[in-house]
Amino acid sequence: MMRGTGVMRVLISVFCVCCCESSVQRNKQRFSIQELTVTGVDLKDCGKQKNVCVMSSSDCLNTASDGTPDVLTSPENFVNTSCHFVKHEESFTCRWSQMSHVTTVNTFIISRENDIISCRSILNPYSSFDFVIKSVNVFSQREIFSHVSSVILDEIVQAPRPVITSVNSTDTSLNVSWTSKDVTVTKCQIRYRRLDTESWTESVVLDVCVEFVHIICDLQPFTEYSVSVCCCHESGQWSQWSSEARVMTSETMPRAAPQVSYYLALDRTSGSRQLWILWKALDPSDAGGIIQGYEVSVTRLSERRSVRTSDLKVCVPVVSEEYDITVTAYNRAGRSPYHQLRVSADHLQAVSVVEGLWVSSEGLSLRLHWIYDLTAVNVSEFAIEWRSSSKPSSGGWKRVNGCYSYALLSGIISEETYSISVYSIHGSLCGPPVSVSADLKHGTLMDLVSFRLVSVTKSCVTVKCVWRETEPSVHVLQYTLMIKGKHLSQYLTVFPHKEQNSFYNLQPNTQYTLYIHGQTTSGKVSKASLDVKTPLLDYDDIIKCCVPLVLLVLGFGIFSVVIKRACKEYFCSDVADPGYSQIGHWLLNAPRQANSKVCVLMLEDVFTVDQSEKNVIRVESRVSSDENVKMSSKGADETSDDEENSVRPSCPVDYVGLPVITADNLDYVPSSL
Repeated sequence: MMRGTGVMRVLISVFCVCCCESSVQRNKQRFSIQELTVTGVDLKDCGKQKNVCVMSSSDCLNTASDGTPDVLTSPENFVNTSCHFVKHEESFTCRWSQMSHVTTVNTFIISRENDIISCRSILNPYSSFDFVIKSVNVFSQREIFSHVSSVILDEIVQAPRPVITSVNSTDTSLNVSWTSKDVTVTKCQIRYRRLDTESWTESVVLDVCVEFVHIICDLQPFTEYSVSVCCCHESGQWSQWSSEARVMTSETMPRAAPQVSYYLALDRTSGSRQLWILWKALDPSDAGGIIQGYEVSVTRLSERRSVRTSDLKVCVPVVSEEYDITVTAYNRAGRSPYHQLRVSADHLQAVSVVEGLWVSSEGLSLRLHWIYDLTAVNVSEFAIEWRSSSKPSSGGWKRVNGCYSYALLSGIISEETYSISVYSIHGSLCGPPVSVSADLKHGTLMDLVSFRLVSVTKSCVTVKCVWRETEPSVHVLQYTLMIKGKHLSQYLTVFPHKEQNSFYNLQPNTQYTLYIHGQTTSGKVSKASLDVKTPLLDYDDIIKCCVPLVLLVLGFGIFSVVIKRACKEYFCSDVADPGYSQIGHWLLNAPRQANSKVCVLMLEDVFTVDQSEKNVIRVESRVSSDENVKMSSKGADETSDDEENSVRPSCPVDYVGLPVITADNLDYVPSSL
């Protein structure tokens, strides 16, 4: 119930508002200015009604014998009625405001108490009469009448309408001359306005007893004005304003110098340098007239070159030196002040260029929008140049404030293809242009035809877009690159200047689909799609896992080797093995002679125990009594392997390290065995 009551209140409120607005519209007075002029030639008599003059014979039926209308009057339809009489024209004119905008036919019904001798001669300065205005609706044929008014023509005589005869102009003034058919005119007034404005500027009341001449001062040079004059005679009734005369003030020299910017371009192939000079067209208030062209002078040491052009840019080849540049504008009256600039061709300074330039049609205009890096140098303004491919003269320049990133180009021909360039400007420095081709039918003449994967990681996918300069099948306002997964969707607006685009914060080991959408005036169109799956681990992740493991194994191996060497060197000393030396091998395997004589080495002066005694070490080979020495038949010098192995001790032998024995201390001595 409460909800239904609220709905009813809303409906009642809306109904009341509508009724009030309708009432206001009905009660609102709508007026139109009406004017009616009659001369004696236009008046006719009404036969037996001698005191009535009409403009149409049908009006005689609507008048009584005394000349007043026999129908009800509607004075509320004739507001602010004023009438005047022009003596030299013998014309009677009335003006009023009518409470409607419908088309009407208006006539006068003139009457007098006495008979009228002649309707043609009733309009004279000494005449007086009563009149009624009749208005007939053209569509409904409804007739309405004003109230009866009395008039004395001598009291409403209006000065004749003046005629402007000549207007002479200078750069800041107009000399106006006019005439009037009434010699009794003593006062006049002049009004003037610029053609691009609606308001008039009126001069003070002028006393013109002798000459009808006035000079209007403090005007703008090379500006078109409209001038009109009205006058007043002795009775004080002002005339109507004269017909407007249009005149333009003459040119003057430009008052301001052009604003100049430049940038240096280097050709990497040939190594040549080019200096591009751009300037802003003078404002009309500073131009002083029609700018005929610009003169650019480039001075290097004693060499000077001058170029005249009607364009707003010029290219000058330069070398690695300093140049003095001057730019001036000129018209028929003279030259503007010079703008001087010193440029060093050694330093290639430039402002960052705009990015993402795209063009779309909007009616009979081209709408541009671009992207600029706000973190770069603050740009004061952007200069836009457009030229028709078939008609280079068809085009122009436009300047846009640096805080805007769009512009609207008007005056575009539908059948033409235009080359559009955008320059970023910061003071006297200018960035290289970024250009694109466009027309009204397709907008930017560049299409995104395909894209391919560049890299895929567990959290990022990078794609490369392929653009082609062509006329697209539809008018694309912009292209959007989208990636869509189970729990994620991301969008990127792509432009031709950026070939690679990346999507971040993706999920690993997840299936995604890439789409290209073109936004048109009627909706979106899909261009292409591609499926991609992110990996579980990236290459960097694998490297991060494997490298520490390899380093750990390598470190453990190095540590083991170091520990082994330290233990062997400091804890486990080396023991000499006589079996690996020649003398030890001979001592352990001494050959047996047939006569059982054994030769031993006498070691003299080798070992010194007490530093005073010389010890002799004898090595004896003891053979058990039950062991027979078998000699080979080949001689005492040859022994078999079995015999050699049989003489080795069967138990471990303790060895001691011996010093090196020199050959001088070696000698054979006979053994007692």
